[in-house]
Amino acid sequence: MFDHFAKEKSDFLRKKDKSRKGRIDKGIIKIISTLNSKNDYYTTSSCAGRIVLLEIKSRKKDECRWIFIKHDEVTFNEINNSLKKYNNNIKNNKTNKKIENQIWLKQQPVILHVACRNLDAARKLLDASRKIFKHSGMIGVTDKKATIEIIGNERIETVIADNNFAADEKYFKNLIKYANKNFVENKSKIGKFFSLIKGL
Repeated sequence: MFDHFAKEKSDFLRKKDKSRKGRIDKGIIKIISTLNSKNDYYTTSSCAGRIVLLEIKSRKKDECRWIFIKHDEVTFNEINNSLKKYNNNIKNNKTNKKIENQIWLKQQPVILHVACRNLDAARKLLDASRKIFKHSGMIGVTDKKATIEIIGNERIETVIADNNFAADEKYFKNLIKYANKNFVENKSKIGKFFSLIKGL
């Protein structure tokens, strides 16, 4: 009997990684490898979590400009130097003398999308996921597969500057401190989740 799921999995995993980074984040390589080694699962997208600075013109993805991104803890100097470079570019651009759009600091948690052979396989992985990541859920079901989203809840998203204000250094340093604290917790949960899925 032809195995549609196995064929779809094989075809998908052969495709080139189209993410911005172009490769799997180091922090979740073991999880991705473990899930993809199992007959009933394969990952379709993933991020280990990240801390970013974004210039946002609107909520449309193609109207955002990446100022800084790191899939790990950050230092104040790393973030601040990226902002200084961004500000210098603004000043050197004769057509734009000031920040016209919002600058956001975002600390985002781990997220995985996993294709599952059937509902039973999806429920099994979802039950394990929710022991660590409470907000995980099913996001799609067809006659060929079910897809679940595994996502953490440690998150910070806030405006730090626009054309009317800029966060002061003390506030900015505190934001970075809490973003790093969340990221450490995020990494701890990734480790616990890896231990759970090995036995699936």
